[in-house]
Amino acid sequence: MSQSPGAGPDFSPPGFAPCYRHPERMTGISCQRCHKPICGECMNPASVGFQCPSCVASGRGRARAPRTAFGAILKPGGGTATKVVMGVLAAEWLLSLLSGRLLDQLLVMSNEDVYLGQFWRLFTASLTSGTILGLLMNVLVLWIAGRAIESELGAWRFVALYLAAGLGGATMLFVFGPPGAGGYGAAAAVIGLLAANAIFKYKMREDVRADIGLFVLLILYSILIGFRSFGWLMLVGGIVVGALVGLVLAYAPRRNRNTVQVVGLLGVITLCLVGVFAKLMVV
Repeated sequence: MSQSPGAGPDFSPPGFAPCYRHPERMTGISCQRCHKPICGECMNPASVGFQCPSCVASGRGRARAPRTAFGAILKPGGGTATKVVMGVLAAEWLLSLLSGRLLDQLLVMSNEDVYLGQFWRLFTASLTSGTILGLLMNVLVLWIAGRAIESELGAWRFVALYLAAGLGGATMLFVFGPPGAGGYGAAAAVIGLLAANAIFKYKMREDVRADIGLFVLLILYSILIGFRSFGWLMLVGGIVVGALVGLVLAYAPRRNRNTVQVVGLLGVITLCLVGVFAKLMVV
C-alpha cells in the first residue's frame, strides 16, 4: 500500500462500491456474470462465486425446459386440451338435442353426403357422439386416460392425434362401407387415443396385451350390436390410424423431432384423404 510522505496509514477498504440495486450499501462482492457490485441480499450462490438477481433470472429464461419422451414440456397441472375436447363433445350433443338433431345431421359421417361433396364430415364426425350413453362413455374415457396421454404429448399433439384418429374412422367407413352407411365418430377418435397409448407403452417396454384384448372386445361388441350399421369399421379405422400416429409421435428422432412429427402427421392425414379420393374415382 503506498501513501504520501507524512500521511497516516490508509485504512479504507479497497475496492468497495455501492450495490447496484441498493446504493446505500457498500460491498466488495461483484456478480460473476455482469461484474456489477452486489450486497448480501442480492447475492445468489453460483457454481463459482455469486450472481445478481438479474443474471439468475436471465439464466432461468434461457434454460431449456425439461420435456417428455414425446417432446411435450413438463409442467404441473395440464389436461387443458382434454377438457376442451370433452366440453366440445358435450356442447355438440346438447346443441344437437336442442336443434332437433340438426347439428348432428350437418356434422355426422355420412357416406352418401361425402359422395355429394360434403368432405367436412370426414373431420367433424369425431365431434359427434350420438346417444347420451355414447357421450358419457367418450367423456369418461377422456377423463380417465386423456389427461395422462396429453401430459405425455402436449396439447397440440393430443388434439392432432384425436382428430386424425377420427378421420381414420370416417375414412375406413367411406372406403369399405356401403354408400348409405354413416356413423358418429367420437368413439373412433377416443379408441384411436388408446391405440396410440398402446404404442407408447410398447416403446416403454410395458405389457400391451391387455390393450390389444380391449380393442378386440370393443370391435366384437360393436359388430354384435350393430353389424349392419358398419360402425365397427369406424372403430377399426380409429385404431389403425391412432396406432400409425402413435408410431410417428413415439419414434420420431430427438433431433428435429417436431418437424418429423408434423410431417408424419400430415403424411397419415394425406394417406386417409388419398383413400377417400381413390374411392370417389372408382365410383
